[in-house]
Amino acid sequence: MKPDNSLRAARGIAVTLITSDQTDAGDAVAIALGGSAAAQEGDVVESSQSTSAEFAVELAEHLARDAESRSAGTSIMLLDDEADIVEVSLVLEYALRARRTAVPVAIQDIVAVTSVAEIMALLFGLPAFDTRPQRRRGDDPGAAGRLAARLEFATMVVLTDATSEEEPPGTALVKALLARLSPTAQVVPLDAVAETRSRAPRRLAAGRAHRLGATMGWQQELDESKPEFTAHNPIDSFVFRDPRPFHPGRLHAAVTDQLIPERVGRIIRSRGFVRLATRADRVGSWSTAGDVLDLDPTGMLSWHVESPPGQEIVFFALDLDHECLDAVLRDCLLTDEELIAGPERWGQFDDPFPCWPAPHAHRP
Repeated sequence: MKPDNSLRAARGIAVTLITSDQTDAGDAVAIALGGSAAAQEGDVVESSQSTSAEFAVELAEHLARDAESRSAGTSIMLLDDEADIVEVSLVLEYALRARRTAVPVAIQDIVAVTSVAEIMALLFGLPAFDTRPQRRRGDDPGAAGRLAARLEFATMVVLTDATSEEEPPGTALVKALLARLSPTAQVVPLDAVAETRSRAPRRLAAGRAHRLGATMGWQQELDESKPEFTAHNPIDSFVFRDPRPFHPGRLHAAVTDQLIPERVGRIIRSRGFVRLATRADRVGSWSTAGDVLDLDPTGMLSWHVESPPGQEIVFFALDLDHECLDAVLRDCLLTDEELIAGPERWGQFDDPFPCWPAPHAHRP
């Protein structure tokens, strides 16, 4: 992870975070954004800790020390694609704010480096587009989820196999998906990245990552006050809401056998919050990318006033059958009789999903 300190911003230190699963492509984007001086070797920020949050704290300390030696500039950080870019960005932003440096240090851009081929292979499930090394194919079930997270939490998406003159097959469909996942992100081919530097610099402002979180496509879809999306887009969206909890056994069976392209359409990405009857005290995080579902606990308790009132899941899909998808999910909800039976009976339901770790106890 190498910061480039060669550029001069109008005021403060602007931080650009770049994520890429290809080191060469990430380096090329860093050089294009930073100019020729970015090719020189810079500082290396390494972490002996294992979590993205702990690394973000160490990175904040590095940047704070850097702010003591200069009044303005740009730092470009290249992160491994396995880093949790959302966690790194949010924790970094919080840690920088807490340090109160002499000059402001803030995130300006978060750049996802990928390719049309990678998106078509991992998210659309089209193996013919898969150009990754053979050793990586099929042996990394989390790759699709990491890619989707990088795309939806980006201010810029760089497509390495597209140029200003020529776009590979599937580019139009990929751009349609990006318009759904990350509607505010700038999408540029690799050979046009350097041109973005010549544009008038934006004013450096704190809170960039937190504001970006609220503009992700799935978060916007959950906002019932937003205007309807009217422009034509082959990637359809659907929001499922219901206050009743899911029966985990029926939900697991539906995910395995019914939420498939032949039945409901090609679900490319889905995100949201769920309640399982067997885990009625906690709110779960629902996330699918490609054919993989991650169902993890959140820090929200089900009875908290700010917790979602029930199921809230956003689906982005190709050839989506809204009525069928709605019917499949509603069949997974508790029936009236099951709901009346209460939590003691719910605890006896079949629950094939992996166990969640117990929440941390906080002592006063």
